Amino acid sequence: SDLLHPINRCYHSCLGYMAETGGARCLHASLDVLASDVHSRLEFHKSAYTDYAGINNALHWVMEEKAKLQLQQNAVTEKDKLITEKDKLIAELKTRNEEQAAEIESLKEELEVRESSHVLLALQGSGLQSSQSGRNKRTRESDGNGEVADEHGVMDNPDQDDQGLSTELENAKKELSDIHSKLIKGFMDIGATSTRNVAIKNIGELSYKPFQQACLKKLPPEEASKKASELYNFWQKQLLNPEWNPSKTVMEKGNPKEGISKEIDVDDADLLKLRAEWGEDVYKAVANCLVEIEKCGRLTDRTIIPVIWDQKEDRTATRSESVEYMCSQVRRLRTRRN
Repeated sequence: SDLLHPINRCYHSCLGYMAETGGARCLHASLDVLASDVHSRLEFHKSAYTDYAGINNALHWVMEEKAKLQLQQNAVTEKDKLITEKDKLIAELKTRNEEQAAEIESLKEELEVRESSHVLLALQGSGLQSSQSGRNKRTRESDGNGEVADEHGVMDNPDQDDQGLSTELENAKKELSDIHSKLIKGFMDIGATSTRNVAIKNIGELSYKPFQQACLKKLPPEEASKKASELYNFWQKQLLNPEWNPSKTVMEKGNPKEGISKEIDVDDADLLKLRAEWGEDVYKAVANCLVEIEKCGRLTDRTIIPVIWDQKEDRTATRSESVEYMCSQVRRLRTRRN
């Protein structure tokens, strides 16, 4: 409509002029002016539309960039949250490690004190015996009455001293037992790993792997799993059954060995039958487990007990070795953390 206003004005002015003058030249000039005006207005609107399209595209780009920045900001916020949680967990782990390290150091000190007390008690016992011998000798060299009186004194005091030593030894044994229990709990808390030289081993508990591998060699997979479970459960119950006790008399040069009457018979008929049917690995798993039970003195009650085991040397670890290993692990954790 804006474009038509000047056209209408020009048209009416031309008509009026032509009516007055009747000249054609005025009409031609007016049409040129009108065409120029229309062209300029069309160019203006075209330029305005182009600017609008550019602004619209720029606005879309800004919105897309804003969305990307928002996603990045959310990712940064989530990362900061994870870092905060990680730092919190690290701090908790550090505190726990420090507490365990302090407890281990305390246990180590207690163990050293106990071992020192054992040596001291042994020396005291040795000194007491020497003292008694000297007193007996001196009284024999004295007169008869003195000998009788002094011998009564020697006989009285050792009983009291022995009783005191026995009490101290019992207390020492109890404290050592408590330390051992705490060590086992500590090893259980850090978990069992095949890469550790010292770890918890459950004496009396069979390994399932030999049974599984033996059954897979002889049976289809769908049958092997069931048969392995049956065999494992049967022999685990056998090991924990005090009535099953394959043993033999220890012989030396054709006679029973002095001081040792019985030992585990690894050639027992049941064990040999197991080896013939399911192979050497299954046989060794059962036989070795039985021997370990016997070495730990559990043939009478047959309970599964956790012990601290030196996996490198395949034997029970001593208390000193257990404490030293714990300390070395704590030192390594500290070094790694630093």
